[in-house]
Amino acid sequence: MSEQRVLPHGEWPSPLTAESVATGSGGKSWPSGVGEETWWCANDPATATVRLLRTAPGHAPEPVLSVGASVRNRSLGYGGRPYAVRPGSDGAPHLLVFSDHRDQRLYSAGTAPLGAGGTSVPVPLTPADQPGYETCWADPVFTPDGTEVWLVREVTRAARRPDEDPAPRTGRDIVAVPLDGSAATAPDRLRVVGRSHHFLSTPRISPDGQHLAWLGWDHPRMPWETTDLMVAPVKDGVAGEPVRALGGGAVSVSQAAWAPDGTLYSMADPDGWANLFRLTPAPDGTWHAECVLPMEQECAGALWRVGASWFAATAAGVVLRHGVGEQRLALWDPTDGTLRDLAPGWTEFGADLWADDRAAVVLSASPTLGRAVLRVPLDGGDPVRCDGERDTTYDAWRSVPERRIAKGADGREVQYVYYPPTNPDCTGPADEAPPLLIHVHGGPTSSNGAAPDGEFSLFCSRGFAVAAVDYGGSTGYGRAYRDRLRHTWGVTDVEDSVTVAGELAAAGLADPARTAIRGGSAGGWTTLAALTSTDAFCCGAVYYPISDPETWIYGQTHDFESRYMEYLVGKLPEDQERFDRVSPIRKAGQITSPLVMLQGADDFICRPDQAEHIVDAVARRGLWHRYLLFEGEGHGFRQASSVSASLRAEAELYGHAMGIRVDLSDTGGAAPGAQA
Repeated sequence: MSEQRVLPHGEWPSPLTAESVATGSGGKSWPSGVGEETWWCANDPATATVRLLRTAPGHAPEPVLSVGASVRNRSLGYGGRPYAVRPGSDGAPHLLVFSDHRDQRLYSAGTAPLGAGGTSVPVPLTPADQPGYETCWADPVFTPDGTEVWLVREVTRAARRPDEDPAPRTGRDIVAVPLDGSAATAPDRLRVVGRSHHFLSTPRISPDGQHLAWLGWDHPRMPWETTDLMVAPVKDGVAGEPVRALGGGAVSVSQAAWAPDGTLYSMADPDGWANLFRLTPAPDGTWHAECVLPMEQECAGALWRVGASWFAATAAGVVLRHGVGEQRLALWDPTDGTLRDLAPGWTEFGADLWADDRAAVVLSASPTLGRAVLRVPLDGGDPVRCDGERDTTYDAWRSVPERRIAKGADGREVQYVYYPPTNPDCTGPADEAPPLLIHVHGGPTSSNGAAPDGEFSLFCSRGFAVAAVDYGGSTGYGRAYRDRLRHTWGVTDVEDSVTVAGELAAAGLADPARTAIRGGSAGGWTTLAALTSTDAFCCGAVYYPISDPETWIYGQTHDFESRYMEYLVGKLPEDQERFDRVSPIRKAGQITSPLVMLQGADDFICRPDQAEHIVDAVARRGLWHRYLLFEGEGHGFRQASSVSASLRAEAELYGHAMGIRVDLSDTGGAAPGAQA
């Protein structure tokens, strides 16, 4: 191996490019199984669609539907489980039911087993929308008799004026859709099965068809604050009067599922940690809840999508993930209470776990194993990567993350994931600390996984360090850690980001004069809040942000988050002073650092005017900035061209603010097309 060259941090040559990272940026979601087959959704950056893929032993992954179909929906603004598959018997085709993003309708298609043929032409199951309305269908489940799917229907009337409150014009029901296709032209064939709250998620039918369970909550609460697990008897295809089996008050129920034997399980946090509960019916029609696996670790996350799942109740036991930060996948045996690890070496597991009595399928990751759609046998066999073997060509340029904890001035802990500068050919001068990028996740009720990241490695391979901060408010560390953000948004998140930056600088792992901050959505808010309230950062990369909390309520965003500001900042008019104190737009005149603003033109969650408020303010003052508005993009970029252009804009920003030349082209002599 040749001796490493000594070059300034940030200017190291690397084979990882903005284009290769963008091409490989498509995420995966909603894995499931159909016998020996494994299915999942995958974003396709080339077409900005979501493709449904499947594989089986001896078969390479292949698309289920023809090019053009996009298997996703806009339920809650962030989407819900978009498909369900009923296995065929005796060689008969599987029955696929899915929502197509192009028109948001529900479709069905017959799908032959892999190797036995293709997929029939999809036929619509639901009617087209009337003008002025949009309907989303999410989280379909088949009825035991196989004649219908029940799922959450969300109907939104178009706004009659730009600032019209979305809540009164949005409604949700649990609806039965016949599988014979008759409702596509006869809407009266749709049947409302049940309703209870303004928001609904996760309808689940008991194996005998006698009960229906679902989750519900109302404004102004968010589902990680309080949710109700509702259970109702089913008669003549309609749910009767529901009762609250668990939840309410300061308790959040994030998921419920029936085991094959008819036992109802759920995840709830009455003790401050999302743990597994078993519910049993009482003679008076109520339900008794018992925590069967208490631990001071999180077993579930925040409910951002309809049908999110962190456990699966199977005939072999309950498959669940658990852990604070680093996670484990395990099988809990209800007969003896034992907990057995299923996937040693894997440390991150997604919020869309699926399992039957033979295997679990889950999105998994680890610092060294990468990311994968993982099929995990429940009998102790080795996990199998279903989406192809990981490309190891450029592992030497990929930064391996590690979890760390910083200490704030008041002694509080701040969780974060550190990505060191990584390049086999280069090292920095001995007397020079690397530039640092503080990455702030969105949500803000989200968290960072300790897994390889293409965007981070793009910069780390050039000599940057990256710290992904799980500031107070993040999910995965218990309710108390999450509630640190209540009424302190724009303060706690900024302070925790500054704490991490300061600790790395004190350790000699970051140059405090060349420390930037970046983030999208709620992370964009924190980036702006930091630039308006502290001098800790030399510049900021802002993706589709919230900049004005007063206008980002009621008519300025979607229904799901239209009251979220009451938790994050407060309620108007009584908390006006707090809004004024943290609002980036009100303090835009205090921004002295350069920034780039990246925004989707079709974003209805953080609309372009939220970004443009800041752009206009810094432009009037002559501050260096770049503003990129991407047509056809919403809240989060799906097109490879948008991702690569954004990364190049970041590189220009860091070069300008830090006095270095950041080249994101292939400067390492590697073959073109390498994926990060």
